[in-house]
Amino acid sequence: MINKKGFEFSFAWLFAIIVGAAIIFFAIYATTNLISTERRVGDSESAKQIGILLSPIETSLEDVKTAEITFPTETRLLNDCYEKGNFGRQNIQVSSKLGVGKEFDFPGEPSTFYNKYIFSEEIVQAKRMKVFARPFSFPFKVADLTFIFNADRTICFINPPGEIEEEMTDLNLENIKIVDSLDECDEGRKICFDLVNRNCDAEVSTLSNSVKIDNKIMYYGDDFDNALLYGTIFSTPEIYECQLKRLMKRTSELSLLYLEKTEYLTAKGCSSNLESGLRTLADGSAAINSSFGIRNLETTADELGRRNAQLICRLF
Repeated sequence: MINKKGFEFSFAWLFAIIVGAAIIFFAIYATTNLISTERRVGDSESAKQIGILLSPIETSLEDVKTAEITFPTETRLLNDCYEKGNFGRQNIQVSSKLGVGKEFDFPGEPSTFYNKYIFSEEIVQAKRMKVFARPFSFPFKVADLTFIFNADRTICFINPPGEIEEEMTDLNLENIKIVDSLDECDEGRKICFDLVNRNCDAEVSTLSNSVKIDNKIMYYGDDFDNALLYGTIFSTPEIYECQLKRLMKRTSELSLLYLEKTEYLTAKGCSSNLESGLRTLADGSAAINSSFGIRNLETTADELGRRNAQLICRLF
């Protein structure tokens, strides 16, 4: 005969196990989703805070400023550059590493800036990140450029020009090494100056004012202050080209403002005779569609800077 009580007892336990497993599953699922949501909120706040922290780093009277950003855990900073619009825009997103859920989940909401120019890899993953800022002039100051990179990753500058070596030494960035040859750099990223070698991660040509990375060539022109050169070194070609186009849009608008200023001063009896050069710079910078185009504006920018320095009523 069948033991009905035994059957009922077994079914009750089986039902309890199934229900209990379902409850545990949904509890874990809900907790994971809650943690993921909270993490995204935290990452969104971190992105906003990074934008706020970068403002004091941007230069004023000083030529260069440095800082370090330290996160509680290993973090990814996602750099997105968009050239569309009047001045384009800069997006920053953050994704932090946690021990629950995916190692790196979807990043938080982006923080958008229209007046920042951040040069970095598209994804910088680190717990410590180094930051330094440099003004970019063409020939008047256009903007402050910010460079962000992994503070724990060695970067070798191989046989750089004296001014670059001196500046990197003054910045005292402990992960940047100045060496004379590739043999002295056995780890990290290798930035070679006037040296063609398959082991170089970036090849800088001071003769053509260009940098080659992953078979892509970026031009920094006859840089007034080495700012664009650092932009090629510390960012990807895609980020660099996008940021340069944004900078040229800003250059064009500033040229038009200085054109209005010189016309006003001329009416007051203080002529600069820079109108033609400013119009050329405004039109040329607005039309640039790649870094190669900056080479065509170097002479105009140099001439404007030289002639402005000789004015009694200086425009910039």
